[in-house]
Amino acid sequence: MPAAHSRTFRDGKTLAGELLAAMHRAGMLGVTYPDNYHEELIAKYEKGGVPYPHILSILGEPRIRGHFFYARMLRRTGPFLDYGCGTGDNIRQLLRDGFPRELITGFDLTGESISLGFDLYRDEDAIRDLFVVDKQFPFGEETFDTIYSGSVIHVISDTDELGNYLKNAEKALRPGGVFFGSTLGIEDGGSCEPDERGPPRVMPRAELVRHLVAAGFAHPDMVKRPHEAHTPGDQKCVFEFCTHT
Repeated sequence: MPAAHSRTFRDGKTLAGELLAAMHRAGMLGVTYPDNYHEELIAKYEKGGVPYPHILSILGEPRIRGHFFYARMLRRTGPFLDYGCGTGDNIRQLLRDGFPRELITGFDLTGESISLGFDLYRDEDAIRDLFVVDKQFPFGEETFDTIYSGSVIHVISDTDELGNYLKNAEKALRPGGVFFGSTLGIEDGGSCEPDERGPPRVMPRAELVRHLVAAGFAHPDMVKRPHEAHTPGDQKCVFEFCTHT
């Protein structure tokens, strides 16, 4: 989705180390690599950089599978969109869990993170047709039954852009469609100190609800999850939400 807030790694982590860890996690899912592949990836991404370094740090651990709505999502029978799909981790999880391939679409504004996913999973030929890359939201009204937004809202700094993102999702859903996802946030009354390598938007619960309702969604169900603190006094949490048209 929007341009990465930072392309540097936190807490002393390195590109070589994070690539190796991601390859290990992908390997646990059955991916195999040729000799010297790690070195090839280091050379590639030292030159071009890694979009959203945190995405690399969690590749192989798709967040969608822990969402409180996910089990019900798998029983739905209409088209699904991952809106801001990143590396495509969540799409691969849907496929592993038997969701019909012909119903799945992943969309992002650029192909950088999608290509990173292809490099780590080595499956571009098998699933590249599931991904759409476009500078504008390309889908018409009432196209999908379900839309997922994983860790996208907190990287949209501009309020008008956030409004457009949510309205696009609302318009693209069929009547009764479900919009669910997660975003970093903070409980009402909490404080969030600026962090140059952190997300540009960390909203209180009430503000997140307000934006969803303003876009035309029903008042959302919401679950608070813990967030790994990176700085002393970090009060951020993860809000999982689920709403409908």
